[in-house]
Amino acid sequence: MQRLRQIHRYITVAIVGFALYLGLTGTMVQLIDFKTLYSHAPATAPDLQAIRESFDGPDDYKVRETRDYDALALPAGSDFPAMFAKVMGSARKDAGPAPLKYVELRMIGTTPVGQVGLGKGHARYDAVTGAMLERTNEDIIEGNPRGSTRNVFKSLHRMTTFGDRALYINVFVSLGLAGLIVTGLWIYAKLWLGRRKLKRNDLFWKGGGTWRVLHRWISLVAAALLVVVTLSGAWLAVESLGLAINMAAVMKASGNHGPGPGGPKGPMRMAPRDYSSPLADAEIPGMLGATLTGLRRDAPNDPVKVIRLRYYAHYAQGVVVTGGDNSQQLVYNAKTGVRMTETEPGYPKVLFPFGWQAHQWAKSVHRGDIIGMPGRWMDLLAGLSLIYLSLSGIVMYWQMWRKRAATGRKGLLWK
Repeated sequence: MQRLRQIHRYITVAIVGFALYLGLTGTMVQLIDFKTLYSHAPATAPDLQAIRESFDGPDDYKVRETRDYDALALPAGSDFPAMFAKVMGSARKDAGPAPLKYVELRMIGTTPVGQVGLGKGHARYDAVTGAMLERTNEDIIEGNPRGSTRNVFKSLHRMTTFGDRALYINVFVSLGLAGLIVTGLWIYAKLWLGRRKLKRNDLFWKGGGTWRVLHRWISLVAAALLVVVTLSGAWLAVESLGLAINMAAVMKASGNHGPGPGGPKGPMRMAPRDYSSPLADAEIPGMLGATLTGLRRDAPNDPVKVIRLRYYAHYAQGVVVTGGDNSQQLVYNAKTGVRMTETEPGYPKVLFPFGWQAHQWAKSVHRGDIIGMPGRWMDLLAGLSLIYLSLSGIVMYWQMWRKRAATGRKGLLWK
């Protein structure tokens, strides 16, 4: 027991300041998210855009745009094959045999619109009448949101505010927190077994002062939540560190010393390449059929806001943006109708060590929304628990040190 207490105390001294910092900044991020979500902020709100960024994949993969969240769904009962045929007929009359990067249906205002990718731009047509609506030479790609308070605290939480080298701290602290959880529960188990021998079987007991009692109780209640937050945080810390290392290697190889032309534009972008392939007109009906088959299987009752057919990294894909309370971007193999993720064999390499999808799953686990709002409340409880456990750990250590100092033993570390 004495050895366990010593290890627990040493780890506390090493990381408690960082743990308190991570608890405070992480809790602030979650509180900002609550304010944004419960106030029903518009889709264009910077903090809501920050919550949603990157979950649909990198810039050249994602299809859902900010405006799609508030857009109307395509009319119920729409004849999608006929609408695609109408759009393709208009596109061929207008653009001739020019290769198409994609063809899609979406709502613009109250009008069902067909859009085809032409070079770096697009052409739009009324999906019912086939009338030309718009033609552009180059599309504007949505970037990371500006003016987001959430992203300020997120950068503080990840410590990227202080430079990429600070990412090592998060890895170190994650390992330390795991050590505190293990040793803390071990100490608790030994104490409980000792009390059980004395016929004291209650899981919660008093003794040792208010700070120590609450520290013990909160540790037990929040242990499972802290394990989830710690392990997912450790995963993200390793991923972020790997991202920074890979970015530095790419910059060095390209002769750049920081983000700029010809090099990476930031951590949420892939290499500046076009991974599309031209669509063949004859493939479109089959691709649409496979996509709709997958959609009816996975989300049969969800309204449809966008359907895009494309080739990405040599995969024929159908991308669907659904509406309703569970709006999501679904990507299907347009040959088989099988659901695809954001990391697949043959996809272009990204700078995250374990791929794009694994990083997004880890983020969703870490902030709790993988199980919706209840998960976010659990995450908030974990953050508040970490704050209290850090503060109480500091107080208890200070109390013990003062008692030892009064007897002439002033060393900061002891057995």
